Amino acid sequence: NIGHLFREQGAWQRAADEFVTTLRYKPRDLKFLLNLAGVLLEGGQTREAVQRFEEALQIDPDSTEALNNLAWMLAANSDPAIRNGARAVEYGERACQLTQFKQTTMVGTLAAAYAEAGRFADAVATAEKACALAGQNGEQALLKRNRQILELYRAGQPYHEPAAR
Repeated sequence: NIGHLFREQGAWQRAADEFVTTLRYKPRDLKFLLNLAGVLLEGGQTREAVQRFEEALQIDPDSTEALNNLAWMLAANSDPAIRNGARAVEYGERACQLTQFKQTTMVGTLAAAYAEAGRFADAVATAEKACALAGQNGEQALLKRNRQILELYRAGQPYHEPAAR
């Protein structure tokens, strides 16, 4: 609970330290591992977050949270050394299969993965599905964001997050 409190306050390192401490006692606890990976990501420690999400997949290969977050980082991270389109597609497809292509965020992540892998026709078709899902589900913010990113894919460009300052 202390880790969650620090996370809510934006104290990423203190939250991470709490989750690391908990994992010493419960090293295979998926929930704490995912929380640690999340705060590492939020705190800008992307490489460490990738490692922790991969550890989570060793515990539960069907963790849609780990699959989707890994796919997004490997597809859209500002650091080209972290990006890996082929692996992003692998993780993104698995997350979408597990959720039956019904979660807008995951379908949007898969579109980004296809674009990073240079599969722009697939990226466009998948981003269009994400837009349709967002519209059906009343997710206006996701609809707007997916429409913006879709234009990049139509222009033959992948989406990369802006570099942290």
